[in-house]
Amino acid sequence: MSVSISEKKEELLLAQAFLLAANKCRISLRDRRKLITKAASLQNLMRQNQAATEKESPVFLREDVFINFHMSYREAYQQLQRENKKYPADLTVILCTDQAFPRRLQEIDSCPSLLFGQGENWDILNFPSLISVVGSRTPSHYGMEVTRCLARDLAQAGVVVVSGGAVGIDTLAHRHTLAAAGRTCAVLGSGLNRPYPHSNKSLFSQICSEGGLVISEFLLDEPPKKQNFPQRNRLIAALADALVVTEAGEKSGTLITADFAADYGREVFAVPGSVFSGRSRSCHQLIKEGASLLQGASDLEIVLPGKSELVLSAEEKADAGSSGKTSLSEEEQLVLQCLCIAPASLTDLSRRSQLPVEQLALLLAHLRKNGYVDRARGLYTARASCYNF
Repeated sequence: MSVSISEKKEELLLAQAFLLAANKCRISLRDRRKLITKAASLQNLMRQNQAATEKESPVFLREDVFINFHMSYREAYQQLQRENKKYPADLTVILCTDQAFPRRLQEIDSCPSLLFGQGENWDILNFPSLISVVGSRTPSHYGMEVTRCLARDLAQAGVVVVSGGAVGIDTLAHRHTLAAAGRTCAVLGSGLNRPYPHSNKSLFSQICSEGGLVISEFLLDEPPKKQNFPQRNRLIAALADALVVTEAGEKSGTLITADFAADYGREVFAVPGSVFSGRSRSCHQLIKEGASLLQGASDLEIVLPGKSELVLSAEEKADAGSSGKTSLSEEEQLVLQCLCIAPASLTDLSRRSQLPVEQLALLLAHLRKNGYVDRARGLYTARASCYNF
């Protein structure tokens, strides 16, 4: 049944008023869910008159708290009505009691009472296979390549990719999923009317228009606050069947997401990096603490049963990689081995490989032409296929 624009706006006003009142009265997430479940809808909760409010105070809230909440709820709703703001047509709200609410979120104690979404594609959050991909905000070329390959393989296998919409690995996970015609969900640490980071506003629009979803549990005009992001991270961890950290340096915020994932019983995967670089120290720490080492998308089959496409894709790439490398000269293979240790300038690479700069320049030109090597920020780097990813 289609919902009119006025009904959608009414739902958004009621949802925001509910959050404002619940925040003001410091009502816990569990009690918020109970309020919605008992009333069956936000409209029913609003329609209760004062006498009914005093008579039907729920046993899980003190009577004075419930009465104060109900008064705040009405006041907030009336204030939002007076403001009469306009909202995008594809902006919707979903309650924890709705059939379309993400069932994986309902498994956790800190499940939100409601979610705002843009894109109207709520069904993707209940698809059979979801994987969260997170990592550094300042990834190396290696981290970028690994994320590109992983997102592409997951998208081609029909897996929904979840991430946080932040700059760096998050953005790459979303972009490469879309590039492979896949579905992706961005979980924001701000309100949907104030998407953060601002530089990704066009990306969020693309996600919505290409079958994806952008969600937030915060008020629509909530600015990005420091304390919002750990809350956002718990949703990223809970929404998926597993969490993958593709690259993260020491003391990375991704460790918070990994902790949530472990607490929720989700499998945690980490991609190893070079020991000569500090950009993968959090990944190595996670592996030491029991996270599964990820060498390719096929390793995710243990949490994605029936996704034989991932295994076939990995085997095809391995066959292609092995046959391709055998056609390389000994000098070219030596150059690739040096670049797999860490990116390098022409001079540094000459020192590592003990090859003259003139010969090395020709070898690099040939390797770049055949897709084995890239050059970024003045450094030569091996592409992900050379890491057997």
